[in-house]
Amino acid sequence: MNNQQDFDCLGIGLGPFNLSIAALIEESKTQLRTRFLERKPSFSWHPGLLLSDAKMQTSFLKDLVSAVDPTSPYSFLNYLVKQRKFYPFCASGQSVISRLEFSDYLAWTAHQLPNTQFDCNIQHVDYVDDQFIVHSETECYTSKDLIIGTGMQPHIPECIHDLISDQCFHASELALRAPDLTGKRIAIIGGGQTGADIFQHTFDQQFGKPEHIEWISRRPNIEQLDEGCFTDQYFMPDYVNQFYHLDQKNKHREVSHQKLASDGVTSDCLNGLYQRLYHDKYVLRNPKWWSIKPHQSLISSQYRNGEYQLDIQHGLTQQVATIKADVVILCTGFTHDLPACLEHLKPLMITDQHNRLVLSSDYCLQWKGMQNNRIYIVNSGTHNHGIAEPQLSLAAWRAAKIVNSLSQKTIYELAEEQNILDWGLDIEPQHSFASASSM
Repeated sequence: MNNQQDFDCLGIGLGPFNLSIAALIEESKTQLRTRFLERKPSFSWHPGLLLSDAKMQTSFLKDLVSAVDPTSPYSFLNYLVKQRKFYPFCASGQSVISRLEFSDYLAWTAHQLPNTQFDCNIQHVDYVDDQFIVHSETECYTSKDLIIGTGMQPHIPECIHDLISDQCFHASELALRAPDLTGKRIAIIGGGQTGADIFQHTFDQQFGKPEHIEWISRRPNIEQLDEGCFTDQYFMPDYVNQFYHLDQKNKHREVSHQKLASDGVTSDCLNGLYQRLYHDKYVLRNPKWWSIKPHQSLISSQYRNGEYQLDIQHGLTQQVATIKADVVILCTGFTHDLPACLEHLKPLMITDQHNRLVLSSDYCLQWKGMQNNRIYIVNSGTHNHGIAEPQLSLAAWRAAKIVNSLSQKTIYELAEEQNILDWGLDIEPQHSFASASSM
């Protein structure tokens, strides 16, 4: 071990959310000694999903910093200027950019920040004498506070968990694997944006021309993202602040109603996909080599005689059919789990009746040592702060809220006043920060 290094706050993980916090802390010139640690040797953001034509679902203005500090050197607009492509970008007329370009912007930011450190694999975290002791493979750090931003993990359905292999894998690995799908039968499971992106790229023969594609979704249809201006009110600070104070029953019901505000397929993607299918079937009159099956769920699976046999059940008729495939791609979403390095701290954490973490309004974990030390957690799930929590839309606002709380003063003014809609929840405005001793 090298000499111990002392900090006011350490970030564990360096995805977009912790990167936003790191950028705002650095730009705010607070006197906080911070460092954000990432186990990977360089920045990467879901590299397996960086397909050539995949688009973002949010505006490029909702970048790491602009919502609270538009003059920051870490804005997307400054990225365009520094990369000498501002005018070509403007001429392109894009309101939504590619995931590839946004990922490049994130990496550009991450590798110029002085408070980021890569190739640092955290082994475990202890809590001793009112401080956190953070151990990597080669170094030891101490810190008063922590920010956990280790991201989401791929969700694998139980009914196919035992069949995971080089030919049956989660969509988050697709671009990294770059499989040869030539002449193969492909099954795509999952009907959200990822499922649509995977189907489109497979249909476009990016990985070779498959023999047949089956796209299976338990949703009643291939459903469009709700991109309306009033739906966007769910992604406003005033709504998140009010949602936080609802009881869990109402929170669950509201999130269920709002599903398509974050988990549908963009209209551009759907229109392009439909036009491809129309041209293939009605203009080219190709023999049928693809099938889209909504309202059908994967209920069991097996690998037999060199092929995957997937049992799917119709949501209306309850009839069960079996499809056969050579390659299975699971577009089944992600789950949030605490990193293994926090195992020693888990007994100190407060959870609800569903064993989920409980956070304060400023994203601070409720735990037994919180009188003196704080653990902030980003992307903790919708049960705390609502449907906007895992989305990029409010990343800069949330980061500023955490920076204010860490600093114990208002570093960033937060626009949290009532917007277009009056939600009628009669909740008092929240302070921009709260001391550890008051939580």
